[in-house]
Amino acid sequence: MPNFEEFVNEKTLFKNKDVLSPHFVPETLVHRDEELRAVMRCVAPVLKGEKAKNLFSYGKTGTGKTACIRNVLHKLDERGDAQVRSVYMNCRVYDSRYKIIQKCVADFKPGFARSGYSFAVLYEEFLDWVDGAGEEPPKRVIVALDELDGIKDLDSLVYTLTRANDDLKKGSVSMLGVSNKVDFKNRLDTRSRSSLCEEELVFASYNADQLRDILRQRIAEGFNAGAVEDGAVSLAAAVAASENGDARYALSLLLRAGELAQKRKQDKVTDKLVEEARKLADEDTAFGVISSLPQHQQLLLYAIS
Repeated sequence: MPNFEEFVNEKTLFKNKDVLSPHFVPETLVHRDEELRAVMRCVAPVLKGEKAKNLFSYGKTGTGKTACIRNVLHKLDERGDAQVRSVYMNCRVYDSRYKIIQKCVADFKPGFARSGYSFAVLYEEFLDWVDGAGEEPPKRVIVALDELDGIKDLDSLVYTLTRANDDLKKGSVSMLGVSNKVDFKNRLDTRSRSSLCEEELVFASYNADQLRDILRQRIAEGFNAGAVEDGAVSLAAAVAASENGDARYALSLLLRAGELAQKRKQDKVTDKLVEEARKLADEDTAFGVISSLPQHQQLLLYAIS
């Protein structure tokens, strides 16, 4: 009879699987020094008691936008300045002005109830906290909005966060917006666009050489020494480079190839396993597309096939 010890004690190719996750943010971001510098330049004024600049970053999936923003905010938080605070949120989850202000209040005032309040009450609570009500010092707040094209009432949110600076006496609120859609800003009204896009930053796609460097960095931290063949790295980088230079895709190919190798008790990740991982990823994508279709269209596709 099988038992958990069989899987707990099995030999593994991985040193730390989390390093290969798309949610992992490395301490050092390969080939993104200029972008990191640009984000830091916008954020740095808060360390001098000034308002940070609003920044809108865009580029295709897997180009390092989220990692750069989170890396900079982490470094900012590490400085331990009580008057500088940041909040990051994925706007596929926090997809309305209400949810975003509610998240800010919940993060910054943990004792405050999470539900049952009107937007006006939440907004006033947020302003009071930023301005330093009572004995609290005023704050310089940075709100990072990832995939902000998912916000249903974005124009209202941008207006609210911009207006907050007129309502505040001492503190300030700034926005860091991120989107995968290069033309997204054109859908904003003129006032929102000029407020949100005070500074803009475009993330170019990675090329195959850059992707190889990124993969090698993660392999050193995520796999045991010698577990991944050079051919596997080159193939994963080449395939991802042809898919809009998507580093997340390259990492997912290596992770899946590593899992296939471990499942089959192989001691190395090879280019053949990467190719197999690519085919499986393509099948998953196709299945996802078909599953999202209405039932009558799915039945038609099955009939044709």
